[in-house]
Amino acid sequence: MKKINNFDLVCKNLGIPIVFIRKIEKSLKKFNGKIYIVGGNVRDLILNKSIINHPDLVVNLDLEKLLYCLEKAKIRFLKIGEKFGSIVVLHKKFKFDVTVMRKDIKTDGRWAKIKFTDSLEEDSKRRDFTFNSIYCDTDGHLADPNKGINDLLKKNVKFIGDPNRRIKEDYLRILRFFRFSLEISNSVDKEMSFLCEKHFKNLKYLSFERRMKETERILLNNNLNKKEIILSLQKLLECTFESKLNFSNFNELCIFESLINKKSFERRLKFLLRNNEDIPNFFLKSSTTHFKKRLKSQINFKDYSNRELNMHLFKFNKTYITDQLIIDCVKNKISRNDFDKYLSKITNYKTKKIPLKGEDLLKMGFKPGKTLGEILARLETFWIEKNFKCSKNECIKFVQKFLP
Repeated sequence: MKKINNFDLVCKNLGIPIVFIRKIEKSLKKFNGKIYIVGGNVRDLILNKSIINHPDLVVNLDLEKLLYCLEKAKIRFLKIGEKFGSIVVLHKKFKFDVTVMRKDIKTDGRWAKIKFTDSLEEDSKRRDFTFNSIYCDTDGHLADPNKGINDLLKKNVKFIGDPNRRIKEDYLRILRFFRFSLEISNSVDKEMSFLCEKHFKNLKYLSFERRMKETERILLNNNLNKKEIILSLQKLLECTFESKLNFSNFNELCIFESLINKKSFERRLKFLLRNNEDIPNFFLKSSTTHFKKRLKSQINFKDYSNRELNMHLFKFNKTYITDQLIIDCVKNKISRNDFDKYLSKITNYKTKKIPLKGEDLLKMGFKPGKTLGEILARLETFWIEKNFKCSKNECIKFVQKFLP
C-alpha cells in the first residue's frame, strides 16, 4: 500500500483538516470504525494541489452506528442525503460529506438504490472514474483497487468498468467526464466523447441543480480559452441547458475574462444565451430571481458618455453594467484603455439617493398624477447630469420653475 510522505505536513500545506478528520474517526472507535478520505482531496494529495473542495469521507459503519457515534461525541452534523447513506458534518468553514460504504442495488440513470457494505472494494465499484476510487486513511496510506493513481498521473479519465453501462447508471457521469477531462487531461478524448454523445438526450432527466453544479465547473475551466475545446462542448451544453446557444466570440470572452481576472459562470451563460428573446424554460423553472434577472438584463450603451454611464449606474445593478462593459470590449465596441477607465468608475460607484422625493414635491405645491412623474423624471436627469453632486437646495431651485 502506497503512502503520502510527510502526510501531516502535506495536509497542513494543502488545507486538509486532518486533525478534525481524526477526531471523527476517534468517535467511531466503539464499533472499530475507520474513515477514508476519497475523491477530490485525494487527487489533490497525490498531485500536491491546494484543495478547492470540502473533504469527502467514507466510513465502514452503517448509518445508524455513524449517527450514534457522532451524537455521543457531540460532533455537529446535518442529515442531508440520509436516505442515500450520507450526512454532512460541520466544522468551522468546512462541510464534510460523510458517506457509509455502499454498493448499488438498482439504478435508473438518475438515482441509485443502495445497500450498506463494509468492503472498500465493493464501495469502489460504484464510483465513476478510477482516480475517484483512491482511498486515503488518516495516516496517509492509499488504497487503490482500480489503479486510479496510475491513470491520474498519466492524466487519463477512465471509467471503472464498462463506460456505456456506467453512464446508463447515472447520466450525470456524462457531465463529469467532460469536467474531469478538462481538469485532469486538459483535453477531451474524441472516442469517449462520441460514446457520451449517444446519451446526451438523457441529460434532461437530471435535476436542474445537478446539471448546474457540473456545468459551472466546465464553463469556468481555463481550457475554454482554446477554440477546439469550445467546439467539443457545444452540443453537450445545448443538450444540458435545453437551449440554443451562440458560441461566436465566446473564446474571446473567456480569454478576456481570464486576462482581467473576472471569470463568471453567469456572464458566460448570459453571453451564450444572448440570441434568445426570452430566458429559456430550463432556467425559468429553478433559477433564483437574481440569476434570472442577470440573464435577462440588457443594457445598451450608445456612446459611453459620462451622462449615459451615470444614468445606467443610477438605474441598474453594477454587475449587469459590468457584464455589458466586458461584452462590448470583447466585441471591440470600446478600447481596452476606455474599458479600464469605465470599469474603475463602475467599481468605485456607491449607490446614490436623489435629495428630493415625490412627497417633497407635493409639499412644494405640485399635484399628484402624471405631471408629478414627469417632473421627477426631469429632476432625476438633471441630478444625474450634474454627476450626482447637486445639493437639496439646488434640486429645489430646479423644480421650482415647473410649479403651476
